[in-house]
Order: sequence, then structure tokens, then C-alpha cells
Amino acid sequence: MFVSGFMVPIKDVLKCEASSTVKDVLNLMMNWQVSSLVIVLEDKPTGIITKTDMCWCYQNGIALETQIGDVMPWTAGLKKILVTADKDTAAKFFEKHNVHHALVVDSNDKPVGLISALDIAKEVAKDSRAWPYNRHEDGKAHPIDAH
Repeated sequence: MFVSGFMVPIKDVLKCEASSTVKDVLNLMMNWQVSSLVIVLEDKPTGIITKTDMCWCYQNGIALETQIGDVMPWTAGLKKILVTADKDTAAKFFEKHNVHHALVVDSNDKPVGLISALDIAKEVAKDSRAWPYNRHEDGKAHPIDAH
């Protein structure tokens, strides 16, 4: 199963501008019940902000009016994974980089989606429940060919 089969498509990913405030981001996360947002600057993804980042802001007394772009250097921390990666490769990527979210890109580095560690865990659980079937790239379970 490629990450394209279980990522959140880019059109459905919640985004915020680098000029958005900490309060704006918190409101978006709470209202939409998501754990991350993609930060864009001039329509280009420059980072991912997470609930963990929001906890850091709280712990460090960052004012709610502070712009997200002023909190951290986003471009250095944006992790990307290819849309053609399988779930095991994605899991290893998350482990290696010690992150829980990554931007999914095509071979031209164009953003096509967002993936989280929870997305991978859900797919592993689905595979486990699908036995004795194989799950294909379409996400559906198909009987194992008994040859």
C-alpha cells in the first residue's frame, strides 16, 4: 500500500498562512479536530505546525497574537516523503526523522498530501484485520491467490 492510498489529499489539508496568529492556529485545530496544519507562505508549503508546537508556545509564554511564522524557522523542519513510498518505508522515515507528520510530494516535489504517524498505524491495523486477504493500493482487501 502506497501512502497515496491513505494520505490526506492536499485539497483537504488544513492550511494557515505564516502570518496567522497562535490563536488562529489553536482555533483551527480545535474547531476541525486536527493535530497539525500546513503553513504556507505565498501559497508554498513552508512547514507543519502541530499540537506539540502549540504546547511549546504555551510553555514558553508565546503570546496568542504572535504570528506563527515568527515562532520557529519552518523551512528547515519541513519533512517530505514521496507519494510512491509504501507504508513500511513511511514508518521508517518517521522513525528516522523522529516526526509524526510529513508533506507528501510527487516526483517533481509538488505537494499532493499530508500523512501522519496515526495514518500509518491505522493502515497497519487494517492490514492485520484483513488477514487472510491482501490489501491492494486501492485500499481494498482481496483474497490471497492460492497457487
